[in-house]
Amino acid sequence: MSKICFVINSFDIGGIERVIVTLCNGLCKHHHVDLITLKNHGALKETLSCNVNIVDFCNIKARNLVKPLLLYLNKNKPDYIVTSIWPITVLSHIAIKKAKSDVKQIVTHHALFDLENKKNIIADFCTKKIIAFFYNRAYKVLAVSVSVKRFLQNIGVKVVSVMYNPFDTEQRKLNVKKELVNAVQYGKYFVFVGRLAKIKNITLILKSFSLFVSGDGYKDYNLLIIGDGSEKEFLKAYAEKLNIKQCCFFLGSKSFPEAYIQHAVAVLMASFSEAMPVTVLESFGFNVPVVSTPATGCLDIFNLLGYSWHTDSFDNAEEYCSLMKYVVSHKDEFPDMASRVEENYGLEKILDLWNEVLA
Repeated sequence: MSKICFVINSFDIGGIERVIVTLCNGLCKHHHVDLITLKNHGALKETLSCNVNIVDFCNIKARNLVKPLLLYLNKNKPDYIVTSIWPITVLSHIAIKKAKSDVKQIVTHHALFDLENKKNIIADFCTKKIIAFFYNRAYKVLAVSVSVKRFLQNIGVKVVSVMYNPFDTEQRKLNVKKELVNAVQYGKYFVFVGRLAKIKNITLILKSFSLFVSGDGYKDYNLLIIGDGSEKEFLKAYAEKLNIKQCCFFLGSKSFPEAYIQHAVAVLMASFSEAMPVTVLESFGFNVPVVSTPATGCLDIFNLLGYSWHTDSFDNAEEYCSLMKYVVSHKDEFPDMASRVEENYGLEKILDLWNEVLA
């Protein structure tokens, strides 16, 4: 049995936080697991196993992490510390170097750089150099997809392994019940779940949906937008400009969006860049089709699971709309994706791979 420590900002809903809580719940069955949180609040806390020990760092800011983490490491002497969030990974490395213990750092990397970051060439260059410097000094570096592994290798990280995010089918089914009544009231709908940012290319979804509902036989469909972000007001105004305001609903962030995904006609994605989109796994886990652009992280999942319902471009609303119509008319031909998700991303399989890392 190993003693493992994970570090998160809080229990607020986020893709990385959700993955870490899932891993903690699985690994605590065979290991001692501590979960350090900088802020001890958030909806995910109610999904955490009682066998995971919460270590509350009492609302500190990430930049002040080194001192309390150093005290924790010297007192508790874990075998491994798992970090996933920038700049926690760097600050944890500094604390480890000062600690009087032999703790090993495992870094999990969940993201590709947003395309917007490339506007600042100097910051982009420096960040990549810092990542490579610290990651090359970690015990293990785990990338959540083939695309992320390729990205890390290209910026100078020498040894990277792929470790897919786990999909916990049973927990997802429990989460459905939290929003089921609210989801079914929207009738037939498509849904987008994610951050409302330019990188997500949501204008393509709105354009495509406006074309979709203008066709005969599709006027009773709705579009649900779940998430918040800097583009929200712009997107609401754009939906009004496209005359779809009456059938396009901006629902804000949802702690547990699974019910909206399960009852959707299809989940819509249009990102320019994705690392390892959990929403795709959630959709397939409920046997719900995905309409997507060819973002690299999506293609990683599609290629592994044998799925081909995606566009060839990032800006062709007619092509995207045609695929939406194809999904509606061919839904009976949709393959059993849930079994493929369980086979490749199921919690027990991923836990077995983690146990090999921790051996």
